[in-house]
Amino acid sequence: MDNRLSIPSELINLSELVSATAIEKGRHYQSVCILEFSNSVKYVLKEKNVEDSGSLMHEAERLNWLNDIVPVPKVIGYLKENGKEHLVMTYIEGCAAEEYKQEEGQKSLGFILGEGLRKIHNMPIHNCHFNDNLPDKLIDMVRKNSIDRKHEVMDAINHSFPNHTTEQLMDFLEMYKASTEELVFTHGDYGSGNVMIHKGRIAAFIDVGASGISDPYYDIYYLVKSLTFYTDKEEEVEEFVEGYGISELDENRMKFHQIIDTLLL
Repeated sequence: MDNRLSIPSELINLSELVSATAIEKGRHYQSVCILEFSNSVKYVLKEKNVEDSGSLMHEAERLNWLNDIVPVPKVIGYLKENGKEHLVMTYIEGCAAEEYKQEEGQKSLGFILGEGLRKIHNMPIHNCHFNDNLPDKLIDMVRKNSIDRKHEVMDAINHSFPNHTTEQLMDFLEMYKASTEELVFTHGDYGSGNVMIHKGRIAAFIDVGASGISDPYYDIYYLVKSLTFYTDKEEEVEEFVEGYGISELDENRMKFHQIIDTLLL
């Protein structure tokens, strides 16, 4: 059993626990473990220090909100104690999309991810209160960084956007930010490692702690980055575009999120 994990008895009946297997993938500041019980039921346990990035409580809230709308793990329990957060969820059978191997008669990885993202973006948002990633808020965070971390921002600009000034990039952001009418529910971290696939179909969307209302290209940009930069699956981008249901990527909207991604450091 991974000794980094401190399994809370308040959430789990430890007397029936058979094994706890650490999952090495995922964020470095989180411990993730598959728990298997004597009745063959499996759960996933996430743990992190309270002071580290993100919030497992936010993830639990979003999982509960998404439950029965799109496929996500069900929350078994959440607990914060002794400076740690603990989140227990149902186990999802399958593999992360980045490990998916297309078999005869199955759709391509990119197409599956495109269909899945369209399903998320088609969700109604009238009663959604998760709005941390609205375009104006993202721009405000970049603007704050350009003041508080001026030298780091300038280094990032010189590396990624040579011959541009901070003012020019801020003007670009204001010009190409999505309108209120274009906003949708977004996953918030739609990489190929955060979609579970089983038998050629999406089994669940996971790691939804940053999900909420934003520009659809918030997800599209990161998925393309995931396919081209993190997993070397550039050939799947065209399939993704087809599965998502658009004719081509909007390069200005992609650049908008590249600027955001770069200058948020």
